[in-house]
Amino acid sequence: MKKLLLLLVLVSGIATAQELSVPVKLLTDTEAAADRYAGRDQFGWHYTIANNEFRKQKDGVTVRYKAVSLGTIYRVDLQNPLQIVLFYKKFNTVVMLDNQLNETARFDFNDIMPQNRQLPIVAEAVGLASQNRLWLYDMNTQQAGLYDPAARTFKSVTPPFNQHLKAYYSDYNYFYWADDSLNYYAVNLFGKVTHIGTLPEFDRMQPVSATQVLLQKGKTLYLYSFGKNSLQKIETVEKTITDFFYTAQILTIFTGTHIIEYNITLPE
Repeated sequence: MKKLLLLLVLVSGIATAQELSVPVKLLTDTEAAADRYAGRDQFGWHYTIANNEFRKQKDGVTVRYKAVSLGTIYRVDLQNPLQIVLFYKKFNTVVMLDNQLNETARFDFNDIMPQNRQLPIVAEAVGLASQNRLWLYDMNTQQAGLYDPAARTFKSVTPPFNQHLKAYYSDYNYFYWADDSLNYYAVNLFGKVTHIGTLPEFDRMQPVSATQVLLQKGKTLYLYSFGKNSLQKIETVEKTITDFFYTAQILTIFTGTHIIEYNITLPE
């Protein structure tokens, strides 16, 4: 009887281990010299940063943009390749680029005083929102909100955060963030804040749906599902992961010397 119970436990453990992994299929492996990887768009262009120069590369073609006076690029938003957002955190400045990496707008929040505020914006997080607005997390108010360049206004849509911003992500309609206690939230354009759950420890994150997040911890990628409370390992073989990016069932991993693309079907 004890042997039967032990066998059942072992079989159950094997089944669980098999369930807690997500297979991938190798598509491409390309050499790439860069400091950081920013992402991939739906047209197959890869975006990298080297020596604070922003680059767009595909089929041997490279387009470049560099703002020497602004220093380090802190964050890139690629959700619209016709409206790319570069955030230079140290200089509290956002630069907008078109698909040829021509600068179309620049917002220096040190010099911009929104009409409805007493203090300037000190941006900690920036992303593209709908109707040509920007998601911002403002350190002065410790609130996330929407900056409207045309109206020169900033509208807070959250209460003040009571913990530090550990990581964030945004799309046109939502701003997502995790705090130091790994609480994970989302707020929509109208100010509805939702506590989605608590994340496992991670180094980097990217939401892939309303209830799923890709997490990097060390050299390993995982898919975390809030509904199932499950953590599934992504079956890549890279010994080094510097950055990763997911879009439209393509997972891209940057190792520091190579850009590697996988086809991946994420379980629901």
